[in-house]
Amino acid sequence: MCFKFLICNVLNHHLSALATLNFYEKVKDSPRGLQDLWEKEFETESLFGNRMFCLTFAICYPSTSLLYYLNGNPNYQSIFLIQITCSSIVALITFLHFKERITSQDASLYSRMLMVIFHSFILARFQTLYYYDLSINLTLQLIFSFWVLRWKFSYALVSSVMTVLFFSIALYASGQDVLLRFLKEGGFFYFLGQSVFPLVMQMRYNKQYREFIYFHSLQRQNKELEKQNQLARQAVQAKSDFLSTMSHEIRTPLNGIVGIVHLLLQEDLRTDFQKELVGTLKFSSDHLMAVVNDVLDFNKINSNHVKLARDPFNLSLFLESLKKTFIPRAQEKGLDLIFEVDLGLPAHLIGDQVRLNQIITNLIHNAIKFTEKGFVKLVVKELKRDESRVSLHFEIIDSGIGIPLEDQSSVFDLFVQSGAEAKNGNRGTGLGLAITKELLQLFGSEIKLESEQWQGSCFSFCIDFEYSDQQALEEKPVGVKVILPEARVLVVDDNAINLLFATNLLKKVGLQYDQAENGCEAVEKFNHNHYDLVLMDLKMPVMDGFEATQIIRAQGAHTPIIALTASAFKDEREKALSNGFSNYLVKPFLPKEFYDIVFTFLKTEEQCK
Repeated sequence: MCFKFLICNVLNHHLSALATLNFYEKVKDSPRGLQDLWEKEFETESLFGNRMFCLTFAICYPSTSLLYYLNGNPNYQSIFLIQITCSSIVALITFLHFKERITSQDASLYSRMLMVIFHSFILARFQTLYYYDLSINLTLQLIFSFWVLRWKFSYALVSSVMTVLFFSIALYASGQDVLLRFLKEGGFFYFLGQSVFPLVMQMRYNKQYREFIYFHSLQRQNKELEKQNQLARQAVQAKSDFLSTMSHEIRTPLNGIVGIVHLLLQEDLRTDFQKELVGTLKFSSDHLMAVVNDVLDFNKINSNHVKLARDPFNLSLFLESLKKTFIPRAQEKGLDLIFEVDLGLPAHLIGDQVRLNQIITNLIHNAIKFTEKGFVKLVVKELKRDESRVSLHFEIIDSGIGIPLEDQSSVFDLFVQSGAEAKNGNRGTGLGLAITKELLQLFGSEIKLESEQWQGSCFSFCIDFEYSDQQALEEKPVGVKVILPEARVLVVDDNAINLLFATNLLKKVGLQYDQAENGCEAVEKFNHNHYDLVLMDLKMPVMDGFEATQIIRAQGAHTPIIALTASAFKDEREKALSNGFSNYLVKPFLPKEFYDIVFTFLKTEEQCK
């Protein structure tokens, strides 16, 4: 039974070794540098066991002569001298190893070979009385070898072949029946163990080799991934820097174009042709501004720069303002603009009103754009409510051209429009729906589309909001409150067209102003004059807006300073507000946006009544 068990284990281990053949075929062509590294790694891992084998053998081998003495062998003294000679040579080999003349594996192999040679001589020269004790002694040595040694297959094979061959010859030389007697009294299992020894060493070696290759392969992949990650971070940073720079470079002249167009519209144009030219210019500038805003907005979302706010807002006022925004455009096209809202909705929702407005605005804008007759409808209804949250369902329905079934899966992709839209001559940026989809994902929602060509479309989504039935307190802006037209404003910008636009807007409401072309000039004028408001560009030569504002604040001045910048990135806004600016206005801006922020800090005559 024991013999069958050993044979089965040998076969199983052998098959396991064969199963890993393909793996080693793959790694055998590894670079020489990796192979050298493995040799050093294997030597390091086997160092302790090989040293223990040599030291234990050098100390304990002579003590086995005591067994011969106890068994009454008259030659025990001669055997002891032979064993002590062998141990001395092993000690010398161990010493050479510690002097780094030979490796630990070579030292343990040489020690094992010496033991085989010297013990074979003892077996051949002196009679052994009890072969059962001899078998147990040799088997214990073999078990110890299994436990501590870490050898390559070739070392283990040499050791086993020498052991079986030399011991067999030595025992046979003592007498024809001696070898047979040794085998019967346990020697067979010892020789069987010696035949298994190389396979066990090989399996242990294979396991360590696999772990080594896996570790270094994983390490190499991690280094490669880290390199790719670093390149990706650099690419993202480069993209962010590029977009920030391009934002400034594009928005600055665009602000001048938009501003001049609005100034021209307020003039008394003489001919219809002039009005047509200015109207065309306004349409083109508005379209260009929408494209720039969409591209930068989409980049901000994808770069995880957009975080949803959690502010209370009045849903009724929100929808009322939204409707007023689109009434002129709907009337211009002869469309019915319908807002169908459930009664009894919560008085106030808590969430990001700005992003919700952007989502619905994109969808209503598209609906009006692609509808020539009929209606555009916004439906808001409550799905469910608990003590703190309410789920609202939004639908934007139109009777427009619709979207073909084959295009519906791609209309939310970047820069994609349906074929029907393109044929109808309605071309846009292809970003509106992509941005809407991304924003809804921030809300934890997704957009759904139902449409049939020439039968209209229905876009729908659901959003969960926290809500409150209490009246929200309106936060009044903090600033210096003065009465127009006595207020005086300092406008700081290095772009002459932007200065012209801003100062003309101030002039139209009767505000006095001074101009400065850089931060250094702005600080000098601020120190010599009284100003109730400062409009400060951020990026300027000589001294930028950040440094100028820090100098003004360091003097203890609390005058409101509005940052004028062409960068729409959130980190730029946060940087400005944390560096002493009172508010932030992004170029290009429309007259209404300009006046809204100016009148936040300057009270008009009407507000005083």
